[in-house]
Amino acid sequence: MDKNSSVISYIIGLIMMWFSRHTIQDIAFMVGAFVAVVTLCINVATFFINWHYRRKTYELQRSATPGVNIEPDR
Repeated sequence: MDKNSSVISYIIGLIMMWFSRHTIQDIAFMVGAFVAVVTLCINVATFFINWHYRRKTYELQRSATPGVNIEPDR
């Protein structure tokens, strides 16, 4: 029990030390940069998911009606 609380105290101390080292503007910049990177990753993932399912839909439409030329949605 004492060992766990000691580890927790050290972790809280490290977090407080990190916060005291940076200004509010530094922390805001880091949070904003993190949000921007996460948003970029989500957008790239969404692009590839949409591309995959549009391609599958186009292939299904093309195979369902032989002889008919169906252009993909744009």
